[in-house]
Order: sequence, then structure tokens, then C-alpha cells
Amino acid sequence: MSDSRNRRPKTTSALLALAASTNPTPSIPGYHVERMIGEGGFGQVWRATRDDGTLVAIKILHLELIRSDDALTRFERELAAIERLDHRSVVRALDHGTLDDGRPFLVLEYIEGPSLREAITERGMLPPADVLAILEPLCDALAAAHDVDLVHRDVKASNVILATDALGPRPVLLDFGLVKLMDHEGPSLTSSRSMLGTPAAMAPEQMRGLPVDARTDVYALGLLAFHMLTGAPAFGGAPGVVQSYLQVHGPRPRPSAKADIDPAIDEPIARALSPEPGRRFGSAREFIDALAAVIRPRKAEGPEPVIALYVEAPAATLAAISAIATGERMTIAVSAPDSLIAVAPITTGIDTARLVNRLRELADGARVAIGRSEAAICGGVVDGAALDSESWAPYPLPDGLWVDPALR
Repeated sequence: MSDSRNRRPKTTSALLALAASTNPTPSIPGYHVERMIGEGGFGQVWRATRDDGTLVAIKILHLELIRSDDALTRFERELAAIERLDHRSVVRALDHGTLDDGRPFLVLEYIEGPSLREAITERGMLPPADVLAILEPLCDALAAAHDVDLVHRDVKASNVILATDALGPRPVLLDFGLVKLMDHEGPSLTSSRSMLGTPAAMAPEQMRGLPVDARTDVYALGLLAFHMLTGAPAFGGAPGVVQSYLQVHGPRPRPSAKADIDPAIDEPIARALSPEPGRRFGSAREFIDALAAVIRPRKAEGPEPVIALYVEAPAATLAAISAIATGERMTIAVSAPDSLIAVAPITTGIDTARLVNRLRELADGARVAIGRSEAAICGGVVDGAALDSESWAPYPLPDGLWVDPALR
């Protein structure tokens, strides 16, 4: 962690200085504590030097919260989460312990650099290539977290430091205090706030107190991408309750309406920002792959034979079928509130028999077609005859499941 991410206006800096003057410098064996560099509702952050000369940041819980199960759980969760991860874009934990007065502390690596929020404030809209360069390592870090059953739940610009090390630029994700350990059955967090997280960076299921998973962080990544591309939050600077309503019920914002960028960028961000988790990308890796495909597209190699899937169905069924399709490594080519088209190159060895069996039980009350066609696939962008379902499936499509006889 770093104090350079807390470059505040003078009035806020004065408040921080006042807070430091009213809080005696803690004494921690093995460390020379220098000065307070941050303070929030749950604790303070101090800059310190370890006896071996290493610069560190030490997070200390507020004294009045040591009897709060909620606050202690946050500290324990953050430590457990960081210790599970060994990733260049995740802040590293170095030590932990308890002060004589009972306050737990967490020693973190000291990261030099501005926060992403500061970079956006200073630069405004970031070019798509810069956005991709920042998001790619962050998405990889979140994917690594999801692989070990961690959901961050607070991905936002102020929780990212734009550091540099010997290997070059190093975006680093901070603050795992709200992390959800998916394989942990311990006490839940019941913050004194009505919701866990920041409304401007929360997914609808967080706002509703519903279960979260990797797609919750995918939603936050969509918000973060929009913020970087446009210089402004996706749902504006409205009060929290209004933001909550817009995120659940409002139209999906389009970054190309706010910035001079390729409108093709709108689609992966809109999908990441779907109010329904089942309509989002299933993972951080899927999201960044789709975004990279439109920001940094490779040259399409022309149409190739594909297995094509066309669906007309109610929202719940459509979401379930979309999840099955992406699980079978199909690319969602077109997605609408009541329909979708997905494709997969035949060369990928897609198991059509398994796909048919998985979709058969969902086809009741829907129209589902599986056939053969051609398409040019470039990342998450699809073009070609497969997009015209009438060219490879019967029209009008009958109720239930239709399968091309050549695939039976």
C-alpha cells in the first residue's frame, strides 16, 4: 500500500494530519512506525520501516471496533484472502499480529504509485489501449482469486494502485476487506451500512443481499472499464439510492455515448453490466478476452464451419441456456432480452450430443435450434451466415428443440 494514492485536497490532508495528531504512533516490535497515511471507518494505515529496511504499510483496526465481530471478521478475511493469493497484481501480506491494547494489525507491502482513481481524475478519459493494459492484469488477478473461491466484492478505481516494478507497469488490487470466501462457512459480514460495498461499484445482487460469485466481480469490472473509458461513473453521480435503482432497473450505459471510441466496445461492457448474473460473462477471463477482441482485434481469417445455436425463450430459460453455451466454449454472437445466437467452430471438437442432451430439458416453453453453418470469429465478435438463423434452421421455428438431422 502507498500514501501516494491518498493525494487529497488540502482540507482533507489537514483532517488526516489532525487525526494523526490525536492518535499516538503505535509501537510494533520489529518496525519503526513513521506516520499515518490513511484512515477509514474500520482502521488506520501507517507507513513504517521494518528492521531490515523494508518499507511497509501497516493496517490497524480502530480501538473502538476490537469488540465488533464484523470488524474482526473483515480483518481475518482480508488476511486469509491475501495469503491464498500469490499474484503480481495483488498486494502482498508480510506479517500480522495484535497490539498490546488488543488491536489487530496487518503488515502489507508498501506500493508506490497513484491510485487509478487519481489517474482518471487527472487524465479524464483513458484511451482504450491503456484501459486494456490496466484491466488485463487485474482480470488475471481476479480470475486467480475466483479459482480459489474468493470474490473481492469491492473492485473500484480507488482500490487499484498503478505501480511500477522491475518488470514494468504493475496495476495492483488492494483492500480485500469485503472478500467473500465461497468455501467458508463462518460468520457473514453484517456491516453497519445497509449494503456491503460502495453503491457506485456494486452489482445488483449485492444491493439486494443475494448470494455472490465470480460474476459479481465481473459486473464491477464492467463499471471500472466504463469509468476509465469515459472519465465518469457508469450511472452518474446520483445519490446512492438512485444509483441502486438505475443499476437494477435502468438501461445499460454505453461508453461510446460519452467518449469518442469504437461502438463495438459497448457490447462486452453492456454484457458485463447485465443486472442478471446469468447474462454476464461467466468469468473475468471471458470478459477481458471479449474486450480485447474489440479493442485489439486480430485479423479474421474468414468463415469456417461452426455449430450454431439459436434460442427464443423467457429470460430465466435464456440465462440458463446462455450459461450452458459458454460452458461448452461457444461464443455468444447475439444477445437480446428474449433470444440469442451462439457459435463454436467445429474444429474445437464441441460435443454436440452432450449439448443437445443438456438443452433438451430446457426446450419446453422455448424454441431452440442447433445446426451447422459458417462464421468468422474474431475474439468475441462473430460475422457470417450463422447470424441468419433462417439460413440454417427452419422458419418459422417450431416449439421445443430442433436439431439438424446431420448432427443426430
